[in-house]
Amino acid sequence: MAIFGGVTVAAVVIAAVIPMATAAGLLAPVPLAVVAARTRPRALIAAAVATTGVTFAMAGTGAASGVFISAIIGGIVGDTKRRGRGLPTIALLTLIAAPVIAGLTVVLLWILKPLRELMLTAMKNSLNGLGNWIGRIPGLDGTEDFVNGLTRNAVDWWWAWIWVSGTIGTAISIVVAWWILGAVIDRLADVPAEDTLDQGAALGAATDIAPLPLVASGVDFAYRDGGPLVLSGIDLRIDPGEFVAIVGANGSGKSTLVKIIAGRPPTRGTVERPGLPGLGRHGGTAMVLQRPESQMLGSRVADDLVWGLPDDADVDVEALLAEVGLAGFGQRETSDLSGGQQQRLAVAAALARSPQLLIADEVTSMVDPDGRDDILELLAGLPARHGMTVVLITHRGVEAAAADRVIHLDQGRLVAHPPEWIPRDAAAPGHRLEEYRPAPGPYDGWTRPILALDRVGYTYLPGSPWQVHALHDISLQVNAGDGLLIVGGNGSGKTTLAWVMAGLLEPGSGTCALDGEPIGKHVGDVGLGFQHARLQLQRANVGDEIMAAGGLDVGTTEVGRVLDLVGLPRSIAARHTDSLSGGQMRRVVLAGLIARKPKVLILDEPLAGLDPYAREEIVSLLARLRRGGQTIVIISHDYDGLARVCNRRVVLAGGSLQPEHIGPDTGGRRS
Repeated sequence: MAIFGGVTVAAVVIAAVIPMATAAGLLAPVPLAVVAARTRPRALIAAAVATTGVTFAMAGTGAASGVFISAIIGGIVGDTKRRGRGLPTIALLTLIAAPVIAGLTVVLLWILKPLRELMLTAMKNSLNGLGNWIGRIPGLDGTEDFVNGLTRNAVDWWWAWIWVSGTIGTAISIVVAWWILGAVIDRLADVPAEDTLDQGAALGAATDIAPLPLVASGVDFAYRDGGPLVLSGIDLRIDPGEFVAIVGANGSGKSTLVKIIAGRPPTRGTVERPGLPGLGRHGGTAMVLQRPESQMLGSRVADDLVWGLPDDADVDVEALLAEVGLAGFGQRETSDLSGGQQQRLAVAAALARSPQLLIADEVTSMVDPDGRDDILELLAGLPARHGMTVVLITHRGVEAAAADRVIHLDQGRLVAHPPEWIPRDAAAPGHRLEEYRPAPGPYDGWTRPILALDRVGYTYLPGSPWQVHALHDISLQVNAGDGLLIVGGNGSGKTTLAWVMAGLLEPGSGTCALDGEPIGKHVGDVGLGFQHARLQLQRANVGDEIMAAGGLDVGTTEVGRVLDLVGLPRSIAARHTDSLSGGQMRRVVLAGLIARKPKVLILDEPLAGLDPYAREEIVSLLARLRRGGQTIVIISHDYDGLARVCNRRVVLAGGSLQPEHIGPDTGGRRS
């Protein structure tokens, strides 16, 4: 909602400030129309108030009124689209709304005399200048007098001119918003509308918050009428004080199931509980999502932790932060947190609500191994300490083994927990950094440097009170054919280093060179897979995404080949990217990068969110790529199996490289 509101503000401000960009104002209602079409009316009201206030502070009354009017138009168009009405309805609403909105503009200008005088003076000067310019053209001598007379008439009868032109302009804006919104809604057809947890309707007269015990019987679920079933025939019971793990392959329906548990009504079947789920309410249900940054609202960590709680809520902020491994972070800016730190904060914010039911969706996927163990121990202890029920979605057998029982999903159905998911001994090689044993590869003898960093430093917001020194004096060389593993705790600077190596961030100090030239001149030659794969997907469907990422030479044959490589069926090329699971999105991004054939391939947490089968496929694929000569840099908290890919390892802590370690199985070579 904040992003859509920001786009509206940008469009209005651009139209107000840049004379040649006035047409941008026609697009301003579209983002808020999306909000109105996809969420409840109160979300649009909140967005309208917030964006109007921000615009007033940035650009004054005129631009703020433009945003407010855009919100009204967006509300009309979006609500009409949400209700499934067509052109006759929008035409009727245009005939009614356009003159009313234009009239509001006249009233506003009548009240705000200084603004009206400023507008009329600007209009008079512009029209007089136009008349003088036209008058200099041979044969148009009388035109200047006509334009000057028209200008005087417009100033004297400004209210009529504003009302008529405003009515026409509003009507055009509604039509444009309706036309564009139709395409946007089609694009979002497969994206579940998350603001549809109509708990009251689902539970009839129930008014008390009591999410447990929960009994689901014959539950089916599809995200749209007539669409494919994501869940089918689900029967389960969840009791107070349980620790339940939900596992299954990517796309098996795990995240959808927990939305049903959190209160979303099923398409068919019943979900019975004593009262309301109380999602987000104190003592109700709390959810920690796969992408914790989508849940952050406060600018400071301490503010975000208590956001939305009553003023009299007694929350020991420092104790909660310490419990999740963020001791002393209360005054930090949330924008400065790493992905793993964001996940810890989301867990702390959920605990601040003292929920009866805590749902955690892949909360350890971006956390370092020590932090992963801490969070798992924290979650496993909540039922005994607080009588709280914990439902954990995970792909890790070790985490599932800590639960009281395991719910296994396969293609939307409950199945028996297969032997492949039974965890190995926690002390198996690769579980801990010190046990990582890189195996020499065929290119270990090469010494030709392809990517070189010399005393690289990077600071976010330098010179401000909020500056954060992310990297300090990094000197690192990546040789052709290398497999380099970069490890370190959350907040150690790994992702910042990856962005510098890919040329997406310019070093604040030092140099980063690809084949001897500044990396900034070769953006794209180093392929980077983002930590959050969804941020990297820009096209409507999978096939178009891979072709766009791969370049002009990539056709349908190559799309099929790279989909085979990453373990996805070729039929997925026609799927909407928004309909994919998190693990499928990650593999699509990797497919696009492989199709591009970069000189260096950098992958930030490539195994996060993948089930064991997909993890094995990706590790095997990366090992094959490196054997074929591909230079690979991997940033990961998951060391298991990566010794098959990486022949070197570097450790980051506090933005600095740690002293080099000579691995006993690397032939004395420095790692």
